[in-house]
Amino acid sequence: MSRQAGDDQAGEAGSSKEGIEANGASEDVELDRSVNGTGAGNGEAASEKPDLEAKLSESKDKYLRLLADFENFKRRALKEQSELLKYQGEKIVVDMLEVLDNLELALGHTSAGEESLRTGLEMVHKLFVEKLGRWEIRGESGMGSQFDPQRHSAISRVPGAEAGVIVGELKKSYFYKDKLIRCGEVVVAIGAEDAKN
Repeated sequence: MSRQAGDDQAGEAGSSKEGIEANGASEDVELDRSVNGTGAGNGEAASEKPDLEAKLSESKDKYLRLLADFENFKRRALKEQSELLKYQGEKIVVDMLEVLDNLELALGHTSAGEESLRTGLEMVHKLFVEKLGRWEIRGESGMGSQFDPQRHSAISRVPGAEAGVIVGELKKSYFYKDKLIRCGEVVVAIGAEDAKN
């Protein structure tokens, strides 16, 4: 082989080696860009970041709202359950009050000559009131007090010295624990001018 041919081959080998090195360097630059986020695709990733943050914030807000709604629901459910247990015997109590009303009416109409009957009725009445008291049921008479539409139902109005005062009572108001379970039925006094009308 001639010396010139050897030099040509060495030159080609050198240029191909330089080409490989240059090609490898360009691949390294591309790799660096993709790793460091300086390439063309990085612009898309940067624009997606605020969108993702907004979606994350929205999801967080929805989660917190759902959590608050659930906590409110739990509180309401516990309160309703507590009230249901607290007033569970209310209907039975209202039925028993009818018996008590009849006993009170009988006591009011018993003549003095029937002392034994009166004594028996008084004993039954006293026992019944005690039993109701054990279950935190109490009656409240409105006689002589001011008419209160929250506690009383006016069944009649009659002329009286002081308007709005209860002068007669057919049934007392009754409470079960702290709750009004029946309004009293009362007769209310009205003023002289109202009586004329």
